[in-house]
Amino acid sequence: MTPGAGTERELYDPATGEVHARLADSTAEECAAAVDAAARAFDGWQDAGPRHRAGCLRALAALVRAHRADFVELERVGAGKPVARIGGEVDFAVRALEWFAEQALRPWGEVHPSGPGTRAYTDRVALGVCAAIVPSNYPLLMAAWKVGGALAYGNTAVVKPAPETPLSVRLLVELGRRVLPEGVLGAVYGGAAAGRLLCALPGVAAVSFTGSTAAGREVAAHCAPGLKRVSLELGGKNPLVVFPDADLEAAAASAVEAFTGNSGQMCVGASRLIVHESVRGDFVREVAARAFARRVGPTADPRTELGPLISARAVERVASAVGEAVDKGVTALLPPGRREVRPEPSGPHGGGFYVSPVVLDEVPGELRAWREELFGPVLAVRGFRTEREALELAHDTEYGLSASVWTADGGRVERFARRLRAGMLWFNTWGDTDEHISVGGIGHSGYGRELGVHAAEQYTQTRAVWLAHPAAPGEGP
Repeated sequence: MTPGAGTERELYDPATGEVHARLADSTAEECAAAVDAAARAFDGWQDAGPRHRAGCLRALAALVRAHRADFVELERVGAGKPVARIGGEVDFAVRALEWFAEQALRPWGEVHPSGPGTRAYTDRVALGVCAAIVPSNYPLLMAAWKVGGALAYGNTAVVKPAPETPLSVRLLVELGRRVLPEGVLGAVYGGAAAGRLLCALPGVAAVSFTGSTAAGREVAAHCAPGLKRVSLELGGKNPLVVFPDADLEAAAASAVEAFTGNSGQMCVGASRLIVHESVRGDFVREVAARAFARRVGPTADPRTELGPLISARAVERVASAVGEAVDKGVTALLPPGRREVRPEPSGPHGGGFYVSPVVLDEVPGELRAWREELFGPVLAVRGFRTEREALELAHDTEYGLSASVWTADGGRVERFARRLRAGMLWFNTWGDTDEHISVGGIGHSGYGRELGVHAAEQYTQTRAVWLAHPAAPGEGP
């Protein structure tokens, strides 16, 4: 049994800091049993055929849709999401499952030129048991992306949710048992120890992980001895670049959503604002004013726009980085009346894991606020004068997940589209994501792709096949 496994874990409502549920971590034996069950189910699930798999995924999508209100409540209490924002995430999860149901029936492979008496082709086959390790910021959505892709192509799956947010994933798996054969979809629970077990178990053929870059390195290391297929969708320190010819009002609105959406807990969030010096002062003030106008409140209130962070540890990470910047002389813009990002303990949100949005102007490149993914509503600002300088600042990071550029100059769009080193690029927009478009990062933001047709590269293996057949009587060279 791993340390702490089998013990009951307390689950906290981030909006209140109070325990709302308890769930036992999976033991080593339970992790192995889940993988063994998925391995036993693999042949039958693969052989059932694509039409059967597509029908099962559609049925699962319908159940998720029917339980939309239940998922909204679980994500609200477990992940601290404002209720007005969760429904769209549940709907996206449904669309992802439906998309992969369609992909199960799509043709793949190639037929190659070959000589008389032979046929040569390339096909794709399922890998086996796929482990899906999902983060706390989008528990249901990330699970649906990974489960849909794995199951559509004939694999079975075992999901491990983040230890803070297991309940929506548990409901997804319970619904799956109604429409999927036994063992096809399972789950294990716990922290890093459970994740390490999944990576090490020989019955796991592939691991799809979304989370921090540090944890991603550990996942890759634990998978290496078994040469498992690994997909890593990791962190980002993403730039939003604003030129003076842009639609500045639209850019400001997007910048606010890009660093405060989901309380800043987004791997694709734009936490570095790179803005031309000629408009910088007014633009930064506008972004700050819009961010500070976002309504902070209880997650059950449909008027709430900005909820809490996932944990007290997350609050401390943000406060520490902001404090470091202020100590170094950086100007910190905070909502009126606020002296720091943490609320007063005696205030209306003092018991929860809330922080204020903060804009840090002219942040030196060596500070954590510029370099590290803080996973909170913190925007680090730098100015530029030339296009070359803007590109250099955009690339001043080890990450390469996303970038957003705002300009009316079509030539500049083409130049930045060619040169920007990021897996997702947005021009005069930010955050667009669709189930039929594959997404992922480069550099320290990981490798592999979620959604779209390229998800097949994570969940299948190509094979080269040659068929020899005798010539018909009277035929031949």
